Amino acid sequence: MPLDDLFPAIQACIAQGQEVVLTITGNSMSPFLRHKRDHVVLVACDPEGLQPGQVPLYHRDNGQFVLHRIVRRDDGQACYQYGTKKPMPSTCSELRYTMMGDAQSYIERDIRPDQIIAVATAFIRKGKRWDCDSKKYRRNRMRWQRLRPLRKKIIWWDRRLEWRFRRLFPYKER
Repeated sequence: MPLDDLFPAIQACIAQGQEVVLTITGNSMSPFLRHKRDHVVLVACDPEGLQPGQVPLYHRDNGQFVLHRIVRRDDGQACYQYGTKKPMPSTCSELRYTMMGDAQSYIERDIRPDQIIAVATAFIRKGKRWDCDSKKYRRNRMRWQRLRPLRKKIIWWDRRLEWRFRRLFPYKER
């Protein structure tokens, strides 16, 4: 079922303080999140309190729902970038976020707090829950951030090897 149809129910659950679990669709967050295999756990958040590294669900101006990582937070006084500890000078007059999918090199700028719906607190893969606050998850996402200049090649090889693996060992129902 499309997220557009589910959105009113999702919004009601989040407003009541409940967790919402959604299946990931799309490949923009791979290799951490895989299309139709992994799930994300979303909860209500203060859109103005989010920090770089967190993964919010937001609504683009064109109506599309997106789950990407915050790579930059510019609040009008200071600018905080993912992977750095020192703030930089601000470049805007009000709070704006910069987002990017883990499998992408394209940066999406000027996301407003009113576009943010919820934030991911955990991911579920093969029935196992991975909390976003866990040490192992944070370590892995920082390693992936440092590989940003090589992402295109890594993703290309990952998809190519996955395709070859499926071709050599096709899945058969039993």
